[in-house]
Amino acid sequence: MANLSRFHRELFRKLFHLFGLVIVFGYSAVALVFDKQIALLSLTGLLLVLMEIEYVRLEHDIELPLQFGKILRKHERDRVTGAIWLTAASIISFSVFDYGIALLSFFFVIFGDMFASLFGIAFGRRKIFRGKTWVGFFAGLIVNVLCGFFLMPGEPFVYLPMALTASFVEVLTSKLDDNFTVPLFSGFVGFVMVSALRVIGV
Repeated sequence: MANLSRFHRELFRKLFHLFGLVIVFGYSAVALVFDKQIALLSLTGLLLVLMEIEYVRLEHDIELPLQFGKILRKHERDRVTGAIWLTAASIISFSVFDYGIALLSFFFVIFGDMFASLFGIAFGRRKIFRGKTWVGFFAGLIVNVLCGFFLMPGEPFVYLPMALTASFVEVLTSKLDDNFTVPLFSGFVGFVMVSALRVIGV
């Protein structure tokens, strides 16, 4: 029963995790209509708004409404939430990496992380590291590979290393925020793989 309650709480939280899609599609739309610079400035403006909200919440000890309070992990109640880290990672990723690589790295953190958490809670028994389970790891990895297959078809030498990196980073991230580490590490690996393939002429 406790595990079921935890699953429902995590499911509710992960629905808000889809906020990442707003970032991705919002950036894409603005970049298409205007240009990349305007899109990055828009993300920076969003980050500033989120930081102001977090400032008010943390500095003035304002409690969130009960339903919204449920989406926060225990360590986020007195620290900045994942939305800050995700938005900051989006600014770096879309600035530095090719669009396709940045987009895929965000699908990892939105969908791969979601399935890793939900399957890990529902079916995971054997732990890998600090509460992370083998079931969660492989569920996240499969979803990451599927994201790569659909977003970068014909480029397995790029998306497979990225998917593996995202899954390992998600498992190993505990004190830091995986909304920040997963897209940056997987995006960097994708950038390296694309650059290497260009050098060797593939």
